[in-house]
Amino acid sequence: MIFLLLLLCCAPLSAFADESKFAVSEINLIGNQVTKPWVIERELRFDVEDSVNTNDLEAARLRLLSLGIFNNVRIDYDSEGAVTVQVSEQFRYIPVTGASAIEGSLSDALRDPSRMLDVVVFTAGLADINHRGNAGMVGILTEFGARTGLSLQYSTRWLSPRKPFSLRFGLFSMRISDRHASVLGVSRRLRNDGAYIDISTRRGAPSRVGLAMRYDHIKDRADEFSSGALHDVAWFSPYIILDRRNLEWYPTDGLFIRGDLDNAFGSSSFIRSRATASCYIPVTSGTRPLLFAARAIGGTAQDRAPAWAHYYFGFYDKLRGYASVQTEATSYLAAEFEMRFPITPEYSFDFPWFGRYGDDIPFWIGGGFFFQRAQTQFGGARNDVYAYGTAFHFRFPYVQILEASVARNRDNEYDVVLETGIRF
Repeated sequence: MIFLLLLLCCAPLSAFADESKFAVSEINLIGNQVTKPWVIERELRFDVEDSVNTNDLEAARLRLLSLGIFNNVRIDYDSEGAVTVQVSEQFRYIPVTGASAIEGSLSDALRDPSRMLDVVVFTAGLADINHRGNAGMVGILTEFGARTGLSLQYSTRWLSPRKPFSLRFGLFSMRISDRHASVLGVSRRLRNDGAYIDISTRRGAPSRVGLAMRYDHIKDRADEFSSGALHDVAWFSPYIILDRRNLEWYPTDGLFIRGDLDNAFGSSSFIRSRATASCYIPVTSGTRPLLFAARAIGGTAQDRAPAWAHYYFGFYDKLRGYASVQTEATSYLAAEFEMRFPITPEYSFDFPWFGRYGDDIPFWIGGGFFFQRAQTQFGGARNDVYAYGTAFHFRFPYVQILEASVARNRDNEYDVVLETGIRF
């Protein structure tokens, strides 16, 4: 079924597409006081004297929104073929504050407030989301609660006009949950210090390849779960991505496939692999159509992989309907289906007291029905789960999407989860 949907995604989806083309006579950029012109121009994928149609303009608008640095984007053209790109920039320096349930669900913390610091991580820091006008991000982040420590991060989608490479790197020092112990009902912490660097062909391209390298220094506490071992592990992780989505943070059309191979060397040597495939099929027309979305995702790890390198659910990686059920797996396979639909039109608001950064603030509400089934394996035991329910999506700047979902699992238990971003 998944492969049939993927094939449908690759086929032309709109029999009524406007194919009338016009020659571009000039391109005018408005509103980019911080963002450099080449950042916008690279996402247009057309130049003066090229022939384009309205579908090309809409695709370019969505690619610009995928950058995550604009409140809104408008692209218009006149009878002479002059194309005008108008953007409203978000404020580039933002305080990073918030709370996220990473060791369970928010409902866990609300049911038992004494476990708040074991479930929720609180964050505080500062980020520049449009560093040097290149649509890159640099930030410093402190965390406490379920995860405690400090991290420095930098990322860019494209290094320069002549260097079409994406780069991410960071340094971190954290005290994190030992999830293997948590599955057994015991709370304990590991010390994890390290660094990572991820280099790929430019992010946002229809296909790209990359290499992620990471170093982890993990210290176990000496108790009944460990003898106080030290793990010094270097990761060498090539990956490949096929990305034909029309919008990264809320796709309504297209296809996404990613495959990862994690090779770990050092005090622990093992291999992990993961793969995911998603497709999005619009049923109606418009910028926010009724659509069907589907995803298949799975991973496996060698038996000699240490416990901290297994796959865990009910933590940051949540299975719908089982966000409060903490489980461990050396391999898993899951499939998800959703029907997404708009509830309200898209509204734009101006907040004059924020100056130009308060222009074109977007807001809309969407909904969806979903079904998920997953199979996990650990120690020769297999666990089959499924859940169904409904989700609501709220459009906000910076976080882009806030999702609230209610799921009912096979044991007739309900689970409520509030997260930033859609699942896929």
